[in-house]
Amino acid sequence: MNKKIVFFSLSIIAFFLTSYMVFGWSEPTTTMPGAYTVPLNTSSIAQSKAGELTVSKIYDYDNNSYYIDPANSTQSANIAGKIITGVSTTSTDSDKTLATKDYIDDLCVLVAFNDDATVDKCPVGYYVTEMVASAASGNMLCCKATR
Repeated sequence: MNKKIVFFSLSIIAFFLTSYMVFGWSEPTTTMPGAYTVPLNTSSIAQSKAGELTVSKIYDYDNNSYYIDPANSTQSANIAGKIITGVSTTSTDSDKTLATKDYIDDLCVLVAFNDDATVDKCPVGYYVTEMVASAASGNMLCCKATR
């Protein structure tokens, strides 16, 4: 008789505990906020983020020898290919600014000259910096004195 009472008591306790766990959870009463955005994840789908993203280093997915490391003081990037910018370099940029092609093209020109002296000097506003090759090659590099 004693075993039946213990079994019955444990069964009642298990029933109430199970009922409490099953019926104690309730579904959300509202929908998710409209401004909710899925966080960046590891999927292969292109992702965007409107706010700032803080990372210590950014690696190329296909070749991790290419990277951008803003915190490194000796080498902050190893990039293959071209760096394209929408803004040209200007003479007021800092000395650590990477020069754009149009800036260099505007700064110096390669001038061909010949022996009969029809072309023997740089255009107005330019000066000869050096002979690019021997005088016999007929080339001189002319650069602007000021930009």
